This record gives sequence, structure tokens and C-alpha cells, in this order.
Amino acid sequence: MASIYLQTFGCQMNTADSNGLAHQAWSMGCTFTDDPAQADIIIVNTCAIREKAETRVYGRLGQLKPFKDSKPETKVLVAGCLAEKDRNVMRQKAPFIDALLGPREYNRFKQLLADWGVPTDLAPPETEFTMPSPEDDPGHDGPAQFSHLRALVNITRGCEKFCTYCIVPYTRGPLESLDPDDIESQIHREIRCGAKEITLLGQNVNSYYHAPTGLTFAQLLRRIGRIEGLERLTFLTSHPKDFGPDVVDALAELPNISPRLHLPLQSASDSVLKAMARLYTIDEYLEKVAYFRERLPRWALTTDLIVGYPTETEEDFLATLALVERGTFEYAFIFAYSPRAGTPAATMSPQVDPAEKIRRLQVLNTAQNEVMRRFNESFIGETVRVLTQGPSKKDPARMAGKSGHNATVIWPRDPATEHRAFVDVAVDQAFQWGLAGTAV
Repeated sequence: MASIYLQTFGCQMNTADSNGLAHQAWSMGCTFTDDPAQADIIIVNTCAIREKAETRVYGRLGQLKPFKDSKPETKVLVAGCLAEKDRNVMRQKAPFIDALLGPREYNRFKQLLADWGVPTDLAPPETEFTMPSPEDDPGHDGPAQFSHLRALVNITRGCEKFCTYCIVPYTRGPLESLDPDDIESQIHREIRCGAKEITLLGQNVNSYYHAPTGLTFAQLLRRIGRIEGLERLTFLTSHPKDFGPDVVDALAELPNISPRLHLPLQSASDSVLKAMARLYTIDEYLEKVAYFRERLPRWALTTDLIVGYPTETEEDFLATLALVERGTFEYAFIFAYSPRAGTPAATMSPQVDPAEKIRRLQVLNTAQNEVMRRFNESFIGETVRVLTQGPSKKDPARMAGKSGHNATVIWPRDPATEHRAFVDVAVDQAFQWGLAGTAV
């Protein structure tokens, strides 16, 4: 029986991919270990979205090399986006690697295990599969007894938008919408394993269209929303170009949908959006947001913003700042642009001075933090339903979890509630980072 050490770098889609690889290995009788010295097979699922992610992966491979040196029969597999991007150079940088699998090649994984001596005729274990908690996965940041409560399920692979700053279309390939029966089967499996919240994943989930059945993303949401035992449903990420009123209408019908929408804007300047090849204008984006607000009041709208993009002027930046200061977004993930080799933006001119990027980042963060604080304060005096993550990392005397709006919530540990999947918390304090209260 082969023992596997699996480490995941990068986004939630990588975590979902690791889940799929682990399930394939489990179905062949493999076990899992958190000690690479005890592993027969070491798997590193990689990210290539930024240079920092690449550096971390190669650094980790260097740390894992001694385990291969001391036990040469150990197999080392590198999977994911960096395995695809650096396919021609990775074996030179890390010659001890035994195999590479890009994101489109995971159907070869079982055969690879068989080639490495894992029996193919074993019956699946009698116990349900439990995903080993990935070290770098932000969705599994609680103790093991709570990590299974939130599950990630891919509904698409790849992307065809080709934003000028993004390398994903080159590493994950063109858009592919997965079979709805397979998606539903995986969700049922995750619920049997204890999942209470399902996040549907794709580079652009609302581009989902399953040609054989004609199923759209809005129709898929309605179908999944009826699954028994699914208490929370959410999804990442939407591209504004393909986000339409049909999706908003579907969301308004589902009682178990989490009240949050992530709709990345990136910039409030039309000229910067054009340079990014984002395929929409700021007016078109705001028109979609207006319908969303009309149909789904009190939901949280979250977004991604990039400052210091090539060609971004001070006037362009001030347009984004003004939109943030108006309270357009309850939460935002804000980044200073960093060039990514192999993308058109890396060679655009003019590039923004690094010091100016940092200044704009700080200014925008300050403005957005104030909006976040005000939104969180609106929950004081209310009771929110929280999905437990486990003891707080900063204060083990408190429990931590996520509200339906995805706000972090903390409350004092209590033997009567600390093992529950869901806890109702009466909110009496609010901060920029989240909420605090008492379990009721």
C-alpha cells in the first residue's frame, strides 16, 4: 500500500485539483502522510500565477530533494500550472523529478501510479474518502476536524479571455465546461464526507455552458441548489463580460446560496480596462452591479483591483479610488501590478514606477478598509450564522469561523458549541477584519 505526501500551492482551483488527485489515489488503496520522509510518492501541485509562487515551488522542491536522495525508490511528481509552464526546463532545474502532469493531464494519474507499482485491482476502501488538509490552502485553515466542512468543486477548466496580465490561459488551456452529472456526483460525495459548504470553481464560472445538454451556469446553479444536505453554496470567479441578469435571478431563488458575489473589476478606468483586454467598460460593469443590488440587497459585493498597471495614469487611479470611496464594494482584494513573463503586459509601455505602485496600493487599501469596517459595523446587534473553522490562530481561547458574507467571526470557546459545524453568534463588536460576539 503506497503512502503519499501531497502539498498544494496556489489558488482554490489547485486545491480542488489536489482533492481529485487524492481521491484517485485513495480509490487505488493509497494512504496519506504529512511527513515526506515516510512517503512512497511525493506530489507537489504547483502555481505559476506570479513569480513569487514559482520561487516558493522551486524552493520547496529543493527541500524535498534529500528525501529522494536518501530513499531513491521514492517517486516525485510535480503537477499543476508550473509543471505545464516549465515543462521543458523543470527537469533541468530539478532533475530528480520522476514525472510532470499539467492541469489537463490528470486523467493519466492512475496509470502513472500503476506504472509505479500501485495495484490497480484493489477495491476502494470501505470508509469514505477524507481529503488530507493542504498546507497552503486558505480554505482549510482550521483543524482537521473542521477542514472537511468546506469543499471545492471545479465546474470549468481553462479560460479563453486572455487578459493581458494573466498567464492562466497558457497553463490551463481553453475553456472546458465539465459534465453536470459528474459535478453533481462530486458534490454528493463531498456531502457524504461531511461538507456543509460547496464552492463552485472556474477561471470564469459564468462562462459555463455544457453543449451536449445546453445547460447554462444559471441553470446549473438551480440544479445544484436543490441537492439535499447542501447548506451553503457559493462560487468563484465571475468575469463581468459574461455575468448576466439570468445568474442574478437564479441567485435570488436559492435559499442556500451564500449572500456574496465576487465580481473582479480590476480598474475603474476604461483606458486601463482596454489595456487589460477585460472586454467591458466601467459603465457596463456598473449597470450589472445596479441590477444585482436591486435584486439582492444586503449581499456583499467583493472584487479584485490592480493598481500601477502599465499605462495607468494618476487620473486612471483616481477613478478607481473614487469608486471605492463611494462604497461600491464591501470587500476587495487589492494588488500592485507585477510583471509576469510571457504575458503582453510585461512588455507594455510605460510601466509605472514601483514606488508609485506602492503608494497607490496603500491609498486604495486605506479607503477600502474604511468601507469594510462600516459594512461590518452594520451587523452589530444582529445574530449571524457561522460555519466553524476551529480555534482562532491568534487566540486559542476563541473559536473562529465564516459568516455567509464570508466575514471572519470569533467568539469565546464553549464546550456546548465548539464542536458544532454551524454556530449562531450574536455580534457585539466589529472591526475592519471581521466580527466578534457570543454563541447563542
